[in-house]
Amino acid sequence: PLDCERIKALREKLGLTQEEAARLAGLRSRQNWNNIESGRRTNLTIETLEAIAKALGVKASDLLK
Repeated sequence: PLDCERIKALREKLGLTQEEAARLAGLRSRQNWNNIESGRRTNLTIETLEAIAKALGVKASDLLK
């Protein structure tokens, strides 16, 4: 499963807002990122997971529990 808390912690460590992180990951909106961080959206495609990982500077597997 997706490690929502880790995603939030990594974003905050990088000093990124949700809006900035969403843009870096190619998500359509800050709300999409917020839904991922809060656990409301967990059924991500591999492509989205990899894009989030790239935006945060980690491997996709690092975002899974």
